[in-house]
Amino acid sequence: MSNLQIFELDPADGDLVSGAFEVLRASHAADAPEAPAPHKGKFALGLVNPPPGEDEATLIAVRDGVVVGIAEAGFPNRENLHFGWATIHVHPDHRRQGVGTELLDRFIEHARGKDRTTLTLDTRLTWEDGIERSKAGQLFAEKHGFQSALTWINRRCAVDALDAAAEQELLEKSQAAAGDAYEIVSWVGRTPEHLVDTMARLDSTILAEVPLGDLELGPETIDAELKNARADRNERMGVIPIQTIAVDKATGEAVANTAVFAYDDPEYTDAFQGITIVNPEHRGHRLGTLLKILNLRLVRENYPAVRTIWTDNADVNAPMIGINVVLGYEILDGGGEFQRKLDA
Repeated sequence: MSNLQIFELDPADGDLVSGAFEVLRASHAADAPEAPAPHKGKFALGLVNPPPGEDEATLIAVRDGVVVGIAEAGFPNRENLHFGWATIHVHPDHRRQGVGTELLDRFIEHARGKDRTTLTLDTRLTWEDGIERSKAGQLFAEKHGFQSALTWINRRCAVDALDAAAEQELLEKSQAAAGDAYEIVSWVGRTPEHLVDTMARLDSTILAEVPLGDLELGPETIDAELKNARADRNERMGVIPIQTIAVDKATGEAVANTAVFAYDDPEYTDAFQGITIVNPEHRGHRLGTLLKILNLRLVRENYPAVRTIWTDNADVNAPMIGINVVLGYEILDGGGEFQRKLDA
């Protein structure tokens, strides 16, 4: 093992970036080939366009000039300054040789240097009658003192899962339940400038509203500057939000939101459901279902190459799971967030 080196990936080193991506590609093929494949363009562009609000570090393990493992890590830099997360992948040909442990040790060292006290690792899990997954990731996390803090369910939905008549009936029932108290607004791409402030206020409620299990995360405050910076990053990375919101006519405030993210790549047939959130005072009007159907139609209209939309929900998030099942989402597998407190 002495010739294994761990260091931070330089986004300008094309060979090492390609090598790191090959680890992601090979791990995907070995561990979850049914899930969406990693996208090289997004990976490479993500390295040169770090996310606002978070310090990212991409650590790689290199042996004899070949990248054999990667740890993608992040550290919030506005709120939750106690927290850090990592996802570790080791090339299937180089597993059970201590590569993952070396990467984890370096991640922990990095986190201590930033005074972080709570860390998470995530891994795929088997869920109910979904596809059976290896327990290696879970066992690795537990062996290193990480305990299960949150379980989520990965689901996929064909863009035409519902037949047209069933979809229309569901839409009309949702519209009737919503009544005429709301203005429905949709767009593709960045949030229109006149809606940035109200959307930032709604986004700021997400971490307080979504189930987080035992994860020790506090709410984050999103302002217009951060929201626009995230939009700039999406544009540079070729990530396109497709979004539909409900605005309360009485106050002019956005009170419900759903978004799907597609790639600016006609060859890529997967898109990703982002958060769907309804302000607690406006629940019970089927706004979640209404927005998701209208947004699905927007995806079909604008991105005909997209065949499948993917989502994950906390296993305890019964309301959103209920909506997704009605819309035709099927279980693929599960995932787990494993948490460890660092000793002072």
